[in-house]
Amino acid sequence: MGPFVRREVVERTLMSRDVAPSIDETTIRAFLSGPFPGIVAAVTLVEGSRAAAEDSVAEALARAWERAEHGEQIESLPAWVTRVALNLSKSRLRRMRAEAKARDRAGATTYPAPPPEDRLDVERALATLPRRQRQATVLRYYLGFDIAEIAVALGVFEGTIKTTLHRARHAMAAALGEEE
Repeated sequence: MGPFVRREVVERTLMSRDVAPSIDETTIRAFLSGPFPGIVAAVTLVEGSRAAAEDSVAEALARAWERAEHGEQIESLPAWVTRVALNLSKSRLRRMRAEAKARDRAGATTYPAPPPEDRLDVERALATLPRRQRQATVLRYYLGFDIAEIAVALGVFEGTIKTTLHRARHAMAAALGEEE
């Protein structure tokens, strides 16, 4: 299976109906061949699962298309899709935690899978960050979003993003055993 298995499915689904003027076939094709793979990779870093990230980004793109079809204007498709995909992954995480608690109450025992040995130190350090810091770090340093774009994607003020990135840099430096 290639890294963009779901791309064709998303493209076929979105192109099978008439599209609203703000998100047309050209816009979707440009998104799928442009920002889509990077956003999937970024959400994978935050989520920890490529399959879950692909699902979140594809669902977010479908929601964007649906909203545009109903007349809603989306100024920045990549920022909007990123924000929705991150929210979907957060909801998935909450659901998984609730299910784990329910299993624990029912007496089911689960054992976490051992971490892969080939994981990079940076990925390990990134995984130790609180979710908001991890999201901001991935958007800034992996996708190259500026402060304003990150603020839009995460739905917070720019000052909050600056503080979050500052704290994340310090935490990453400490986790990697380096001075900032």
